[in-house]
Amino acid sequence: MQVITSKDNEIVKNIRKLKEKKYRDINNEYIIEGIKLIKEAVAEDATIKKIVVCEECLKDGNIDQKLLYEIAKYDCIYVSKQVFSIMTDVQNPQGILAVIEKKSSEENIDYKEDIILILDGIQDPGNLGTILRTVDSVRFKTNYSI
Repeated sequence: MQVITSKDNEIVKNIRKLKEKKYRDINNEYIIEGIKLIKEAVAEDATIKKIVVCEECLKDGNIDQKLLYEIAKYDCIYVSKQVFSIMTDVQNPQGILAVIEKKSSEENIDYKEDIILILDGIQDPGNLGTILRTVDSVRFKTNYSI
């Protein structure tokens, strides 16, 4: 396994550029980060262009073996912890991120259909209040279910 240790590596530079909307639009790609999002992308058959794994995080056991087997079929690169830290904006990264191809814009939302808002695991009542006020401000028809 080859580990990229230089922040000047072209792959690293290209992934870092995806932090800016301009480059996401140009390349038609975006970054997802974290174990849960990577698992969801794999399960949903997202077009995964590249997966970046922090080498030190493998040693720490943060990423389970099952996920490592699942991502093995994709283009994976391994980077040092220092390189990974410049690629991420997350405070406490889990050591894995992926570059995903954007879906075509042909999948538009039909605003004549019902829109469903589902909230899960809200911990701050203030956040719920903000969301409900926003829903009210755009005059959504609301039905509450708990």
